[in-house]
Amino acid sequence: MRTGKISENVLKRSVLKRCKSRREEVAQGPAVGQDCAIIRSEGSTFTVMHTQTFTAERMEKIRYAVIDGVNNLCCAGAEAVSVMLAVMLPEDREEDCLRAVMDSADAACQECGVQLAGGHTEVSAAVQQPVITVTAQGFALKEFHRTADVRTDLELVMAGFPGMEGTALLAREKEEELKKRFPLELVENAMEFDRDLCRQEAVRIGWECGAAAMHDVSQGGVFGALWEFLESNGTGMDADLRKIPIRQETIEICEIYGWNPYQLLSGGCILMAVPDGQKVTDHLEASGICAKVIGRTTAKKEKVLRNGEEMRFLDKPAQDEIEKLKF
Repeated sequence: MRTGKISENVLKRSVLKRCKSRREEVAQGPAVGQDCAIIRSEGSTFTVMHTQTFTAERMEKIRYAVIDGVNNLCCAGAEAVSVMLAVMLPEDREEDCLRAVMDSADAACQECGVQLAGGHTEVSAAVQQPVITVTAQGFALKEFHRTADVRTDLELVMAGFPGMEGTALLAREKEEELKKRFPLELVENAMEFDRDLCRQEAVRIGWECGAAAMHDVSQGGVFGALWEFLESNGTGMDADLRKIPIRQETIEICEIYGWNPYQLLSGGCILMAVPDGQKVTDHLEASGICAKVIGRTTAKKEKVLRNGEEMRFLDKPAQDEIEKLKF
């Protein structure tokens, strides 16, 4: 199988179809586009969890995972409280590597206002890079939100710029090469694109403005997020590619390597389905968060993406472009 997230077809036939165990306390289990598990707790409280495993070739990927977990919990209507961390290190790593992992995770937790609550650490000859599992946990009171709550005839709002995570990683890895092709300021700006990725405030504003559902744009970029968001409830869309807010640095750097900026790692970007897109974007912009109405949901299952007079149908998510980066 290819590197990165497994394809939707493999997910459906080899993962989801085999999840046959059931408990009535599980309000939301595994499904396409559902990034959080939701468990009924005592009274009207729901426990919400998000988990992901990755190889940490660079320490900033640990920060990304913590923030991504918190953003996903917020998109499910929960308040993030804690993070569990499982660490598997190669035999050739010294103790300072473990310290760096823990420092990176704890700094990200402080940034998001959550606590590093525990986990597991071990050394294994089976891995060549640190393998990290981050599990974010939180609570939703009285109600929770699902990606599948998206419905027809809503406006689609993009909060934040897509591709920021991927651009920062690429710019740092290819710094010297890029400085030979672009002005120094452009490259240095791109390297700092991941400074502000936690989107708790943006999500809060979205819910207060009546959002029906939200989705964290991360692996697979904008195209992957749009597909998962709408496919979770069999909803279609009519969207305009030119309205998606994207930084020129992302476009230019991706162009050099033949990457699609709309399929690039995009943590810190939130997709919202809302009844009044202008109201939401006005409130987000007033809080200093870039936001644009990029289209609307439709009753047709087709996911239409326009670019001027051109029109295409969005397909199943492709591999995230960041997988092409060899650290």
